[in-house]
Amino acid sequence: MTRLTGSVLLLMVTVYVSSAQENETLEVIYSQKEMTLARGSSVKLSCEAKYQFERCGVVHVVWCQKDQNDQNDQTDLELTDPSKYFTTVTETVSPGNMRHRQVVTEILNLTQKDDGQFQCKAVCENGESAMGHFISILVTD
Repeated sequence: MTRLTGSVLLLMVTVYVSSAQENETLEVIYSQKEMTLARGSSVKLSCEAKYQFERCGVVHVVWCQKDQNDQNDQTDLELTDPSKYFTTVTETVSPGNMRHRQVVTEILNLTQKDDGQFQCKAVCENGESAMGHFISILVTD
């Protein structure tokens, strides 16, 4: 039987943690906020999806609003209507072929219907998904 000393065991754990971080396929990143905005104004929601193309394939990244009429909190409405939302997407590739997709959605002419919680979601071609936390918007008169 081989006994592991403390330093050897620590080295094994460190290598394992490092490997786990390198194997991450998809991550969504942005700051959590609560905003109070005037009716008629606009606001930009920005998130970054980091992913490995070799594992994820094509990725779909979109901002969603929690459906206020859904009692089970299961439905999210994608912000895709071009008359209400303006979305820009940029993508860069960093060393190690990690891709960084920046998605900025501007909500135009805020109304009471825009009160609520918003969340950025990303879905890989292989079905893997990730989402960020909620951003709350309160629209006032």
